[in-house]
Amino acid sequence: MHPRHPLLRFVRSWAVLAALALPAAASAAAVPAVSTASDAGRAITLDQAYAAALARSETVAEKGETYAQLRAQIDELWSAVQPRLELRGSQEWQDAGGGGGGFPIPTSQPTAALNAHQPLFSGLREYLAVRAGREESASAELALARAKQLLYQDVAQAYLNLLGSHQDLRVRRAQVKLTGDRVKELEGFVRIGRSRTSEVLAARSQLAQNEADLATARGQERVYQETLQFLTGLDQDLLPSEVPPPGPADESSYLARAGSRPDVEAARRDLNYAGLYESMQSRQRWPTIGLDGNYYLKRPDNVYKHVRWDVTLSGTLPIYYGGEISAQVRQAEAQKRSKALALSLARRQAALDVRSAYSDLSSDLDIVAALENAKSLAEANAAAQEQDYRYGLVTNLDVLASLTTVQDTNLRLDQARNAAYFARVRLEVAAGGPESAR
Repeated sequence: MHPRHPLLRFVRSWAVLAALALPAAASAAAVPAVSTASDAGRAITLDQAYAAALARSETVAEKGETYAQLRAQIDELWSAVQPRLELRGSQEWQDAGGGGGGFPIPTSQPTAALNAHQPLFSGLREYLAVRAGREESASAELALARAKQLLYQDVAQAYLNLLGSHQDLRVRRAQVKLTGDRVKELEGFVRIGRSRTSEVLAARSQLAQNEADLATARGQERVYQETLQFLTGLDQDLLPSEVPPPGPADESSYLARAGSRPDVEAARRDLNYAGLYESMQSRQRWPTIGLDGNYYLKRPDNVYKHVRWDVTLSGTLPIYYGGEISAQVRQAEAQKRSKALALSLARRQAALDVRSAYSDLSSDLDIVAALENAKSLAEANAAAQEQDYRYGLVTNLDVLASLTTVQDTNLRLDQARNAAYFARVRLEVAAGGPESAR
């Protein structure tokens, strides 16, 4: 049969159509549950990645140790108002001196006594110090909670970056295979005179570009793989699972929550601490009163040898310390004003974070909707191009371009969905969440 016989051309057209329809059907198929760069690796969810990062993070651990240190300092501050009991001993040697005195002077004077000291009044500075310590400890605990939330955001970004790179690799591989198949077909068509050499060269050029894009995607996947492994402390390739599409959010509810997120509350506690510290400094001008008692176990051999105990009530009233107290009070007042400004900034920053994340989420959701529509149109166009190719109205390259558009749209849609999910994560973190990060 002649190569240009109508029946043979009809059969070839249907064969080409079947070959083209397979990649189109594959591109329109649902996204698999896990998009991997390779078949080897550990499947992991976002919550699992965060749990591993939480156990590994030095930053969170450091915040936890700071909190533990401040809790111990509170116990130390309480000790200032508790009685103290000490065993004191001394041994003194001295010259006996000249004679003629009424009482002999012993050359050795050993002393041993139990000493008790009880602060009675110091302007209540110790109690203020304990309250200030509690505020500082609460601030550190809130800083720890905020560090966990920010770690969740960092892990989510690294996780989505790796997920996006796997989705990118999947699309790039499909594009390379699709273009490679078309090159082979066009080369066959050139041999039978159905295609031009320029079409083959154009397809080969597209194949080279797709292979370069695939190589770039592989390199980027390794970078993202290393980043997530660093955060989680896992030393094997990770295969992130797909994340659910985020829905719309209510901005007002997130703004209301942001006013009490941990770093805002920590700033409020810092302001309370500064107020108490100012009171502590100003009360240095108040008198201090203390009670001391001694029970002697051994005394020098002199007139006090039979005195077994004594009690001393003492008091101190500052008169002039060279301006030291006034300077310390002014420093504390300035610190209080600084903390008030920090609280104001923390509140405004929290509101800004919520509004920014909400704006990104709304925009990304609109982009996702638009790309979903674009994907449907691209798939419909690819089907139409195949129909036109059946009747010889378009070339093989036209069909290839339409199928490539479908793949590119799928890639952009995956990226937009990941961006929308991360915007939702940012919105949750901006409002002081999520609960799993507390």
